[in-house]
Amino acid sequence: MNDTTVIRTDERTDAVIGMSARLVTLVFSFGLLAIALVRMLAFGQACWDLLALYVVGNVMGLGYQYAHRASVIPWRWIALFALGGAAFALTLGLLRGVML
Repeated sequence: MNDTTVIRTDERTDAVIGMSARLVTLVFSFGLLAIALVRMLAFGQACWDLLALYVVGNVMGLGYQYAHRASVIPWRWIALFALGGAAFALTLGLLRGVML
């Protein structure tokens, strides 16, 4: 290796890029949730499309982390949240059927 080798990135650059990706994800995720809330409460519109986009985006991120073995959330927590979400959706569906 000679002394003229140019180093384009280092650990700090990777950390800054990672943090910027996290910030984009946070703004996007909470923005979607806020828009869904406004659509539901202010305009009485269905917001399932935006909520589905939020869930699918987060599941894809989690899948990418597990595919590259960089996960920070254990599988049991994911299973717990998935079961809780399914129970919540089932309860909402049953309540909606009763109220109609």
